[in-house]
Amino acid sequence: MDDDGRFAHTNDLPADRQMPAQMVGKSILEKHGKSDANEAVLHELRVRKALVHQENYHHSYPHCWRSKTPVIFRAMDQWFIKIDHVAGPANAPHTAGAAPTFRERAITEIDRVKWIPEWGVNRIRGAVESRPDWCISRQRSWGVPLPAFYDTQGEPILDARVVRNVADLVEQYGSNVWFEKSGDELWKLVRPRDWTGAEASGRSNDTLDVWIDSGSSSRAVIARRQEIRGGSTPSLDPTRSPQHPFQADMYLEGSDQHRGWFQSSLLLSLAGNGAAPFRTVLTHGFMVDADREKISKSKQGQGGYEKPQTAEAYVRKWGADVVRLWVSSQDFRNDIVVSEERIQKVGETYRGIRNALRYQLSNLYDFDPATQAVTDDQLTGLDRWVLSEFSQLERDVAAAYTNCEFHVGYQRLSQFIAVELSSVYHDVIKDRMYTDPAGSLRRRSTQTTLHRLVTGLCQMLSPVLAFTADEAWEFIPGKAASSVHLSEWEPAAFNLKPEEAVEWQHLFRLRERALPELEKARQSKHIGKALEARVSFAGPASELRTHHQCGQGRRRQMRALLALGDRCGRERHASDPVRTLRGSSFLRSPGHFFRHVQFPRRPHRVHPGKRAAGGEVHSPAPALRVDPADRRRPGLR
Repeated sequence: MDDDGRFAHTNDLPADRQMPAQMVGKSILEKHGKSDANEAVLHELRVRKALVHQENYHHSYPHCWRSKTPVIFRAMDQWFIKIDHVAGPANAPHTAGAAPTFRERAITEIDRVKWIPEWGVNRIRGAVESRPDWCISRQRSWGVPLPAFYDTQGEPILDARVVRNVADLVEQYGSNVWFEKSGDELWKLVRPRDWTGAEASGRSNDTLDVWIDSGSSSRAVIARRQEIRGGSTPSLDPTRSPQHPFQADMYLEGSDQHRGWFQSSLLLSLAGNGAAPFRTVLTHGFMVDADREKISKSKQGQGGYEKPQTAEAYVRKWGADVVRLWVSSQDFRNDIVVSEERIQKVGETYRGIRNALRYQLSNLYDFDPATQAVTDDQLTGLDRWVLSEFSQLERDVAAAYTNCEFHVGYQRLSQFIAVELSSVYHDVIKDRMYTDPAGSLRRRSTQTTLHRLVTGLCQMLSPVLAFTADEAWEFIPGKAASSVHLSEWEPAAFNLKPEEAVEWQHLFRLRERALPELEKARQSKHIGKALEARVSFAGPASELRTHHQCGQGRRRQMRALLALGDRCGRERHASDPVRTLRGSSFLRSPGHFFRHVQFPRRPHRVHPGKRAAGGEVHSPAPALRVDPADRRRPGLR
């Protein structure tokens, strides 16, 4: 069969041993339900009385899964790349101790690449070990032409000089020049001046396998662009190859590309450059719908989904940062389920992150880190604790980013913001931020801490929440760069002394014992909020003892952790005749201020029968409480 789908004689057999001459030129393609080639064959069988039975029937014909058009199979001469050859004389036998074959070199190079997840190395190793020779020619009406010519005997002319001349011609006019000009015109343009071989009488109509196109992307993208080329640097790991200028830091694609792009890129770069085009390869799962069926491109425009399964549709509804945060929250090593319910849940986490940034920024409106920041030894115990926790968070997130485990970084970040920040630290520091004098050491200590926290959080979130982090960065006082993306994130080390760390662990254990008792009192209607109660602990001294015995500051810390007591954070004493809420008279924004209020102290009423193993819950009589005005800074809402 020729390129037009018609019967044709071949050159490897005498004409009398092939089909009758009257059958040559008959098309195999159907017209009105019949094929001229089929009818010619049936006619020849009838003439020779060799037709045993004829029956018409409909059957399923193979179709292209993407274009949905019929596929015709035929035997053709093809071009191949040998996989088990050894560089050197043609057909040189491979013996023990001889140079490795191309396949063996590829397997050796695979072991020098870092594969994420680790099982990826086994998949591509198995694909390379079991693959046959690579068929690189295709019979299509589109694509990159295979630059071969044929002489009068039908033998191919594939000379390196001719191929380079064809490449120069394509670079100047585009790949269509191969099809726009005749074979004679092309040969005149690419024929070497000192050519002594056979003259071309025709050109190849084959096109290159598309994996040649994508597999050579390392040469087209990196090797030919000076602005992104790397330098030749040795590797610290002896099992890995040194970094070459043409190598990319990472290739990223789906798990089906170990037989596709990853492998074609490896083989072509190994043949042309002597090394793999990548240092790291990351493999991710497929996007699947709620029924865990793969979201196929071929279904997008054919009503295959009730709602458009495209990134643009979700970005328009949720915003780019929420979609980016959802992507980072997924374990890419497995298939990822795409649904609005899952994105909406991540959207709630996003609001928590944004609110945490707003809270921190709103309390830095009168803070200048250049003149008002305090040193580490002047920080309060609570500030030192949260900075120690934040330092560990930075180390964990940096390690997660380095290992491409973004879902691990998301989990650590969301947990830290929801628990250590929102539930503990942000709630406790309200007293000192809203009632302490503006320039007091304790308030400046907390502002110093908030400044460190919001700066580190913006830098830590910037790879994922690119817009939100940059928006929040604009309101940070004393920032070093105009954009968070122009700053350099250096996780800061802040470690508590061993005895201080042990003490905070002990305080939080006491807090865990008290919270259930408060919840019981709340359910029994003895109190409404934890602010209306005071907890007394009873038990062996060894369980209640802290490192700094009976210090007033430690008692205040414990009460703050329980979210109990005065809004001003002052320690209550039986001799105090009045309870005072002292304001600092500073303005946070026009029209907002704190007031100085005094009101009589009322005695606490002890409720009998509420004693429990963890402690004793007391409930005071209702008392006047003044809440600060809303002081959120305009701009980040």
